[in-house]
Amino acid sequence: MKRKFTKTIGAIAITAMMATTSFASDRDLNNKLALGAKVGTTGFGVEGRTPITESLYGRFGVNYFHYSHALDKGALNYKGKLTLLTVPLMLDYHPFEGSGFRLSGGIAYNGNKVSATALANKSVTLNNHTYTAADLGSVKATLTLGQKVVPVISLGYDSSFISDSAWSFNAEAGFMYLGTSKVRVSANGVGASNQSLINDLNQDANKSLKQVKNYLRFFPVVSLGFKYNF
Repeated sequence: MKRKFTKTIGAIAITAMMATTSFASDRDLNNKLALGAKVGTTGFGVEGRTPITESLYGRFGVNYFHYSHALDKGALNYKGKLTLLTVPLMLDYHPFEGSGFRLSGGIAYNGNKVSATALANKSVTLNNHTYTAADLGSVKATLTLGQKVVPVISLGYDSSFISDSAWSFNAEAGFMYLGTSKVRVSANGVGASNQSLINDLNQDANKSLKQVKNYLRFFPVVSLGFKYNF
């Protein structure tokens, strides 16, 4: 059901973007593109918007952010790095003529992930199994936050092409549904070939990253920004 929804949203967005030229030609617009910057829960971003019809606009952008944090909920103390990378392709619908209020839907490439490392300096008990520091060595865990292509829904305000000013303000609130996250763990110690060790490390890493997985399944999309009409 989720894949069908994502594919449907994607097909609508791509079709509408391809139709931009033919629809926009029916309008007497001097400006065809608005570009700007924004900041929010998806990181720092750049964004462009272009008119399709009187009430429908296409929007695209790139968002990025990097953050480091300690993860100590499991037996191993991980040093985690959160990387946020999204590339959204959206449709903005303005239901009220002359108003910046909009309803938006689309898809986004999702490169969000958490990378964590832990260096064992003493024996550790994982799932009732005890492993020495030599068994573990350096442990690496990667949490992939959901699917590569995810649906996005939001509402907000954008005055580009609506106000008479070349400068415009925009705000957004919504979410991306990332889906199920996956954890991959590896170790370079002498026991790295032991599948039981890898299974225990996976359980411990999932425990450390549980809060991240639960919180980011429905990833909040909240931002403020500005654009300039060209």
